[in-house]
Amino acid sequence: MWVLLALVLAVIVAVVVVAVFAGRGHDTTSQPQPGPAAAGPAPNNGPGGTLADGCLGGRADLDQAVLIAQKQAPLTPAGAAAFTATVMRWSFETPSPANQAATAQQILAPDATPAAKQSLSSSVDRQGWTASISTLAGSFYIESFTNSSATVSLRLGGTGTKDGVSTDPAVLGGTMYLEAVAGVWRYRDHTYGRPLAEMDQIGTPYAGGC
Repeated sequence: MWVLLALVLAVIVAVVVVAVFAGRGHDTTSQPQPGPAAAGPAPNNGPGGTLADGCLGGRADLDQAVLIAQKQAPLTPAGAAAFTATVMRWSFETPSPANQAATAQQILAPDATPAAKQSLSSSVDRQGWTASISTLAGSFYIESFTNSSATVSLRLGGTGTKDGVSTDPAVLGGTMYLEAVAGVWRYRDHTYGRPLAEMDQIGTPYAGGC
């Protein structure tokens, strides 16, 4: 799903990372922006609007968490946002979850793009790194939604270490593209998405997080 970044944790991730702290990736302000919402039910993005679980599937064993999230996330805007948050946690985690490559066969869409496949932490050299994402202070914005697809922008926090030394905390942003396959959400693609400054203004906080 995601075009990888260039610095600190970005070397090990491909999650559309935007770094506002030292040592992190590209600024999304210079990247292509999501287009207008596709036809379908109007997204609910305002404060107090769509509620999405930021810790769907749980905190431990992210391979299991993302599969549980996939089963539990309804084909609604809130379900898409919740599933996206768990996919982010699972795909970013470094060292990568033990069965990430096998789990990806169920999480990635049949037509998943190279960016989606390369966003998995197991797809890059991660020796010496640790990295994780937190949704505790995260937010989301539904760019578009139909009965068969959803586009979700995110603003999440990231932490990590390099050779045992903590790296600067980072604020990460990106846009994920989902499609409904056999009644569940699958991860198809990603872009850099909206600038973090815009997400600060329009994002809806996750209900809970981990």
